[in-house]
Amino acid sequence: MQRRTFLKYAGTTPFLVLPKLITANELHENKADVPSLNSTSMKIQRLAWAGIKIQVGNTTLFVDASVSENDSRLAAETEARHAIITHHHTDHYDIAALKTVLTEKSWLIYYQAVASLIDARAFRSQTAKLFEPVFIPRSGNDLMAVAVPAVDGFGHPQVSWVIDGGGKRVIHCGDTLWHGYWWDIARLYGPFDIAFMPINGFRQVSGRYTDSGIPMALTPGQAVAASKILGAKTICPIHYGRHDKNYFEVAEPESNFLKTAKEYGISTLVLKQNEWVNW
Repeated sequence: MQRRTFLKYAGTTPFLVLPKLITANELHENKADVPSLNSTSMKIQRLAWAGIKIQVGNTTLFVDASVSENDSRLAAETEARHAIITHHHTDHYDIAALKTVLTEKSWLIYYQAVASLIDARAFRSQTAKLFEPVFIPRSGNDLMAVAVPAVDGFGHPQVSWVIDGGGKRVIHCGDTLWHGYWWDIARLYGPFDIAFMPINGFRQVSGRYTDSGIPMALTPGQAVAASKILGAKTICPIHYGRHDKNYFEVAEPESNFLKTAKEYGISTLVLKQNEWVNW
């Protein structure tokens, strides 16, 4: 399919009902609630920090996957497993974690401008241009991902990923700042079933980066506003809950996010680490 034709139809995927949350306790108590490998619907698991795991059919896709102090490795229930990253920062590109789950048949996919900034020697890798569809697996029909514009708080190359599969479409926004591309993304690919949005509006002091007082990622209010523009049916907050002497989050990011989303009339989905969402 030519790119022009693809973009013409990029926003036409049908959308159905909002997802059902499967809690960690339910997974433990009822193994039947674990997503079936034979299903072609989309299942999503919240990982540590900004990471999510998407499963459609026999394909698992890790997005900005990392592990917390309590986890030693990632896990995949499917034979085919691949990974994409929004940018090269180590909290979004965790080489050690990906080594525990990717195989010699896996692909690591990233925006072409990131290539000079990462060490990808441990993986088979594939670069992508903005607005270029990447099919996962390459000759399969499980998932399609498209890199769309984002803006990094340190001025580094970064993208968000539009991910389509199982009749659903989501967007993962890494730790982007507010920008003016939201309207273009919404027109090309919206509406979205879920928008995974950073909400902690962090400021970081590191090397030449001094504290300007200006957030280096979306604040709770900005995340909600961006999701509204994107036409997201629901928002899932990511990238918050870290405390460090040189890393400053906005106050009470989750509660402020929920309050603002209620004011905007947008549905929210707060997933704890390892919880699944399943349609």
